[in-house]
Amino acid sequence: MRAALCVVLAAAQPPESVLRKRVAAEYVYVYENGGGQRTNGPPDKWPGQCKAPWLMTEELAVCCAGRCAEFCHEPCTGIGGFHVSNPPSLFDGCCANQVVESGRVCGDAEPPCYTTAPLTKEAKSSTIAHVAIAAGRTHALGLVAAARSVVDASAAPDKLRLYLATDLVEGSRARSVLEQSLKCALPDVRYELALVDASILARHSDVVAKVLGHDRKEPMSETSRRLRSSPVNYARFFLEELFPSLSGKKVAYLDPDVSVFGDVAQLIDEAFTGEAVLMEHDRKARRSEKRPRPALAATTKTKHNRILSALYQSRHNEERKIAEFNAGVAVYDLAEWKRQKLTREVEAWIRASFDGNSTLSDHPTQTPLTLAVASNYYPIDVTWNCPIHGGRSGTAMHADPVCLSRPKIRHFTGTRKPWYPLGRLRFLWLPHVRPLKACLVDLANLTGGGTIL
Repeated sequence: MRAALCVVLAAAQPPESVLRKRVAAEYVYVYENGGGQRTNGPPDKWPGQCKAPWLMTEELAVCCAGRCAEFCHEPCTGIGGFHVSNPPSLFDGCCANQVVESGRVCGDAEPPCYTTAPLTKEAKSSTIAHVAIAAGRTHALGLVAAARSVVDASAAPDKLRLYLATDLVEGSRARSVLEQSLKCALPDVRYELALVDASILARHSDVVAKVLGHDRKEPMSETSRRLRSSPVNYARFFLEELFPSLSGKKVAYLDPDVSVFGDVAQLIDEAFTGEAVLMEHDRKARRSEKRPRPALAATTKTKHNRILSALYQSRHNEERKIAEFNAGVAVYDLAEWKRQKLTREVEAWIRASFDGNSTLSDHPTQTPLTLAVASNYYPIDVTWNCPIHGGRSGTAMHADPVCLSRPKIRHFTGTRKPWYPLGRLRFLWLPHVRPLKACLVDLANLTGGGTIL
């Protein structure tokens, strides 16, 4: 009877328990790889109203909550009645996440004891900083949060100009809620909001219009199919068309799944300096060919992708080492981009995907962009695009240590975005957006986002 009861209880275990275990593992990973240290000082040195053991990292200073006792596999005899482990355990990780999710410390009504990653505001730039972000309906929460984080990290918000693109149609309920959220979150910031959908893109590109309606017969992952058919995914190639005031300017393009901690004006100022990747390749190969000035700056992923290099050679009959970069954070020189007709080059590679080439189809904008630029870009420091994502467990996560401790832009890659109800790494995203709660509640309800407590 007792065994049967255990089976029933196990089967009825709420999903939140599984979720807590997963986020606990994520927290432990970030803690251990981000240089965090456990602090067990006297109670009068604990932050806020915390009355239990607490952990301090660059991200969080939190204390334990009784709800996480399921992870205490040994007698809980530590301070506050809980087992204290070093390095942190799943119990510690659960405690951290519980405070972030609930907004409460140890069951108390006091605000949570955490801070977001340190902002790295530099000296004020004398120039206007242009920043573009595009997002569909399911990423609308990320759009507002990312835009606000750009403002918070800016040393001169009055010199910011934000260009936001959405697929939410004017006059719709969803568009109205998004507009209200932006008005609330960006009260003193100049921004433009533009619609990007299939009909608008069709005015500027027959190729993109075709790919949006193209059904590839070969197998394709659900993520690739979604990206391929999403108009906002192609907005980065038509920034001047969507926002005429951007014509000829340098603009930072950000994916909506980012949190910004550094002044983007500094990123734009420094983006087109140093040695371009293609120049480095030419120098090492002792080539002296004259190359056009790079029109893009981004963080390098790999310096030589052999598959992409072979594709490039097959079309241009030229050997070139194709270096990959992450397009989720990039700076465009739109004057140079237009002069080199790089949108047309991107379209040519998109057109090549119609023949079923999985290399081109599986990454419908990233790969064509990589091949169009063909290594002729300036590399920017990794801290400006710190990807951090989770696999099936906390140990499957990937992040550079410097990105965990002092990121300038944190990029939540992967499919389970932190604003989703079952999203990953919510404990890193929620502290940053909690001040926007009043601006985001209706948008979260409308777009299926997770609760912002």
